[in-house]
Amino acid sequence: MNWINVILTSLSMSVDAMTISAVDGLQEKNMRKTKTISIALLFGLMQFLMPVIGYFIGYSFKDALEAYIPWIAFALLSLLGIKSFIDWLKDRKKEKEEVKEACLKPSEIFVQGIATSIDALCIGFVYLDLNIPDAILEFAIIGITTFALSFLTGIFSNKLADKLEKWAGLIAAIVFVCIGLKILLDGIL
Repeated sequence: MNWINVILTSLSMSVDAMTISAVDGLQEKNMRKTKTISIALLFGLMQFLMPVIGYFIGYSFKDALEAYIPWIAFALLSLLGIKSFIDWLKDRKKEKEEVKEACLKPSEIFVQGIATSIDALCIGFVYLDLNIPDAILEFAIIGITTFALSFLTGIFSNKLADKLEKWAGLIAAIVFVCIGLKILLDGIL
């Protein structure tokens, strides 16, 4: 196993999830550490499970799925971006009143987990040449890396939330759409 390749793959697969975790920390400025851990754990678990699923599905469905994965991720992240933008606009209208703090719902976090890891399904296809234990080890490292980086960015961004509170919804909308576009363009090009 090429460890440099494993580390680089783990880092690159973690970027989307840690970015969303950072946005979550900005949106919910008083997020409890347990929620931050839960989000990071979900993202890490999804980044582990999707390649495992892809690995075991194998080449029989590779051609059929590979073309749609970027579109599915783009659609989910675009919807999250649109929702965040609409919520941000509503908050701006209520600015004169007391603006209630954003609180991420478990269903929103779950959709984020799926959207940021659906492209990881393809990673399972990439490693079909590995034996099962090596493939599972590689996917576990991706999951652990994603968990650690998502947790750290979630905590760090939560500390910045007071300074960026007014713009958190807009930042979230832009980030969701940009990540969706990135996944779509990576899949198309």
